[in-house]
Amino acid sequence: MNKTARSNRREDVLSFAREHAREPRGGSNVHTFIPVLLERLKAENAQLRGSVVELALQIQALRDALGNPQSGPIDGHRSSSHR
Repeated sequence: MNKTARSNRREDVLSFAREHAREPRGGSNVHTFIPVLLERLKAENAQLRGSVVELALQIQALRDALGNPQSGPIDGHRSSSHR
């Protein structure tokens, strides 16, 4: 993930926290805020994991189409034993 995406994600979480911090005392507290934030982050994590799987499948399909399915791990790095 690039720095911009990480920064945007951090800002989203901070914005969410600020939004809930401004609610009246009876409307939100730490006992409701933390679980809501945790569920939101879990859902986002699941979505990102799905995106990673989809990208890995697309990369493999491209490698297969080029006739080079054994071109190494997805990240392009090979262990020193392959050099």
